[in-house]
Amino acid sequence: MIKEIEVKDLLPDEIEKTIKFLESILGIKENEKSTLSKLVNREKKKIYCPFCKSISIVKNGHSKKGVQRYKCKECLHRFCDTTNTLSNNSKLTYKIWLEFFKCMSDKLSIRKTAAKLQLNKNTIFGMRHKVLNALSIFRENRKLSGEIQCDEKYESINLKGTKPQQMPRFSKPRKSQGGSKRGISDHQICIASAIDENDNIYFKIVGNGSITTKMVEKAFDNHLEKNCIMITDCKSSYEKFCTNNRIKLEQVKSGTYKNLNGYNLSEINALHSNLDLFLKSFAGVSTKHLQQYLDWFVYQKYLTYSIEILEQPQVLMNYALSRKSYIKISDIYSMDFPIDIYNIYADYNFSPSPHI
Repeated sequence: MIKEIEVKDLLPDEIEKTIKFLESILGIKENEKSTLSKLVNREKKKIYCPFCKSISIVKNGHSKKGVQRYKCKECLHRFCDTTNTLSNNSKLTYKIWLEFFKCMSDKLSIRKTAAKLQLNKNTIFGMRHKVLNALSIFRENRKLSGEIQCDEKYESINLKGTKPQQMPRFSKPRKSQGGSKRGISDHQICIASAIDENDNIYFKIVGNGSITTKMVEKAFDNHLEKNCIMITDCKSSYEKFCTNNRIKLEQVKSGTYKNLNGYNLSEINALHSNLDLFLKSFAGVSTKHLQQYLDWFVYQKYLTYSIEILEQPQVLMNYALSRKSYIKISDIYSMDFPIDIYNIYADYNFSPSPHI
């Protein structure tokens, strides 16, 4: 690193020469094949075997591109820093990846991102979903503490991108086909959501229809710190969960701003409004990929609360590229729905044509 005191001692013409030199080096590093590997290495807290998780490893030379290789003493596998990461076998340079993350921060569509980076839209689709898969690690490690406002949010099932032969229902069902039901429909996705006093946010798809105690357990089990306070509406599912787990519960009646102890649900309600705006910018998100977009929303909120706006694409890139979360393109396209949509639409008695 260049020391600040040394730069201050330079004359203007010397500073200009230094800037030009650094720009030339920057151009080389942005397009160097080993740059992504070095970035991943820098962001790692510790090096371990991606196959058996052992930390008993030794350096094992370099690749032709100058990438450091390792060998595990336990399972004898050889690997490098990028093994099982997004940048594994990536032919894209550091510069292109950074531009991609800038497009993500601006929430550009896949088509607009592809046009800007001059890449195929299928390539961009794969890049986006590989990144979103990495962000699931952020959710899995989330812990909520202190005063926690909790509420559920519902989204209609979206079959965007589903092939005709895999459709569970008619494309445009009439009211008589699906029947009707008072209250929350089973055809709606139930998303458990929470925000604590430290602005830690958590969203998880837990099923369909009205929230149950099992859904609450599925959402918050192992994600709550001890001695926390759950602030919810008056649904019995939260009461049973808190009783079973000895958690203090504060409930706010529907139609009131706060309860007798001064607790309210204003922050979680505002968060739901922000989520609506976020999802609206993508012109519909398939239920199959909805959890990944929820993870994106949560991580973007974390960046908004803690990182300067111009630094957010770089922080997102550093985090996503360094996670051990590799996923194949074929697995992205064949991803299962988070709920059993075929069982939900069983009453439609719909059988897609095998000739489509």
